[in-house]
Amino acid sequence: MELIGLSCHLFSFLVPILFLEIPTLASGKFSVIGPTGPIQASVGEVAELPCYLSPTQSAEHMGVVWFQSTRVVHLYQDGEDQFGDQDPNYQGRTELVRDSISSGNVTLKIRDMRFLDEGSYKCHFENGFNQDEADVMLKVSEYLIRNSPWLWEISGILVVSWAFEIGIAMYFLWILLRCQGLCCCQNQRLLLGSERSPKPSPQSSVDPMAGCGITQAALEDGL
Repeated sequence: MELIGLSCHLFSFLVPILFLEIPTLASGKFSVIGPTGPIQASVGEVAELPCYLSPTQSAEHMGVVWFQSTRVVHLYQDGEDQFGDQDPNYQGRTELVRDSISSGNVTLKIRDMRFLDEGSYKCHFENGFNQDEADVMLKVSEYLIRNSPWLWEISGILVVSWAFEIGIAMYFLWILLRCQGLCCCQNQRLLLGSERSPKPSPQSSVDPMAGCGITQAALEDGL
């Protein structure tokens, strides 16, 4: 009887402890959430790939791995970055933003974007037996003006300036062509006028000295 009583006493003592542990174990489960659409980035710029846990919980002591296909882009483990297994194409270009890691946010930064960086990435969390991952699509294109609003203003000014210069050039070209057309018409009129005017005959040629009162015969007599 004493043994049965002791067993009942231990059971009544352990049951509350087990019920207290169940919420703790359940709270360790999580889902990894990524962006709903692709991340747009430009060549030479910095891309930010967001990824976070749901429900909100700290990821400081978890393992976080960013993959692209089978390549390790960035590895965070034991509270620090691990670069031993990092793919050579990403060495010196990645950073895991830890500002919000206590709430499960582990945004990955990739500097000096290249066309080869485009593709599907996986954000993988692991905490003991619990693990999950999310896909993040990265699109890389040439320099995007939308990322720099001031470029829109410069582009607008350049377009207006080019349009003004083209307009001035076309105006002067029109003036030049018009002048050439007028000169051509004037030359044609002069040519037509000269063709229509009667040609002087040799007999009726005017003595250039007649206007001075001296005739050719007088000059011959003087000689």
